[in-house]
Amino acid sequence: MIWKTLTSIILTALLCASVGYANPQDANGSPEEPDFFFMTGGPYTQQRHSPQIIWANQWLRSRADGSNIRLLSGAGRVEFGVTDYLEADFEFGGTRTRRESLGQILLDNQLDGMMLGARYRILREESAPVTLTVGPQLLIPNDTGRRWETGYGYGIDVTAAKDWGGPVFAATSLNWRNTPGVRATSDGPSSSLQALSWALALGLRPLEAVTKNDTKHDLHVFAELQTTRVDDFDSDILSRTTNVLLAPGVRYGFLNKQGILAEIGVAFPVGLSREAPNWGTFLQLQIEMPGLF
Repeated sequence: MIWKTLTSIILTALLCASVGYANPQDANGSPEEPDFFFMTGGPYTQQRHSPQIIWANQWLRSRADGSNIRLLSGAGRVEFGVTDYLEADFEFGGTRTRRESLGQILLDNQLDGMMLGARYRILREESAPVTLTVGPQLLIPNDTGRRWETGYGYGIDVTAAKDWGGPVFAATSLNWRNTPGVRATSDGPSSSLQALSWALALGLRPLEAVTKNDTKHDLHVFAELQTTRVDDFDSDILSRTTNVLLAPGVRYGFLNKQGILAEIGVAFPVGLSREAPNWGTFLQLQIEMPGLF
């Protein structure tokens, strides 16, 4: 039921995005700003009144304590440019975990909490060495979580990037989130669950070409490193896990004459720490529109 609902939402959003637009952007030969990476946040905010819809699936596999664990997650992200430098963000998603041990299979389906955020581009490479974007986030718990989980969470997102205008670009991001007032049991003491993520991405442009029909093809190749530190309850005891992932990836994009950019990308993460998943696959789809009005 969860996956049918999420699939319906994203398909409806993509259909709406594909049929309406205004103020088309002309394709040209200048390098395209690096877009949303697989694990690293990007500081390049949407242009004024321009929306972007992103859908990402993650398949991760690992072995722990004699169990085979498969994790499938789907997440949507909607970005909208309030101005050329201020962006509003919305995230939602769900996770399915399959654990197989001693011939028994356990399935757990959960809707993830939602996120409402805003980001402002403080520094721009036209006048500064890097592009820097900072913004707050509001975390909204889902209705399938623990009944004794109270209150909303909050966080902050910081991203920076350098685009040399040639074949090479780089980005880094830091995201911190905190959910206060969480209890392992209904009568247990409350704790704050924190999540900290740092990522670094190096990108290459092997192909960016404008055709005779004023359309544009681009191919971006990435190598990303991400480390995350997440608090959670393990047998009613507060615990902390640290994951380190390395993910090479590639993304293809097509920009039509009306200024609609569609991209598809795939990455293959490999765990570098003991607690991280062993390996997996990321699939990401996104559509970016020019200004709607």
